Amino acid sequence: MMKKIVMFVVACYAVLTVGAAGAYFTSQSQTAENIIKAGSVAISTEPTSAALNIETMAPGATITQPMTVVNNGNLPVSVVVTAAKKAGITEFYEALTCRVIADGVAVYDGRLSALRTTPLQMSPGTRTQLQFAVGLPATAGNELAGDYAKLTLYVDAEQVN
Repeated sequence: MMKKIVMFVVACYAVLTVGAAGAYFTSQSQTAENIIKAGSVAISTEPTSAALNIETMAPGATITQPMTVVNNGNLPVSVVVTAAKKAGITEFYEALTCRVIADGVAVYDGRLSALRTTPLQMSPGTRTQLQFAVGLPATAGNELAGDYAKLTLYVDAEQVN
């Protein structure tokens, strides 16, 4: 029996010795105070209201008015401008044309009622001036005289991936 106990102790010692021989040296270093912040998408327009304020639109006339878009966020964005009629005469609104120029390039040319510019890429802190050339075709008849359209311009920005 004593022999079995001695053999058991020798076997346990052998297992522990082999396990200890497989140990590795280790070390650890710390880098403290790491901060990760999310970026932001924020835009504004100048003017903030009534960017298109035209009092006397005549058939065949085109009137150009500016609007500036500012990227106030800290991420690059893609900006699209659309419009929606809020009040007024639908036939008049449907007759109006619109051409939008950004940095000398047309980003939209068609009916005002279908306005949707091609996306404009803007870096953080940049400003882009848009020129809106709104027109009433020369073929507009007397039935549109005295009509009006009240609309909202929507400037939507999305983070560029």
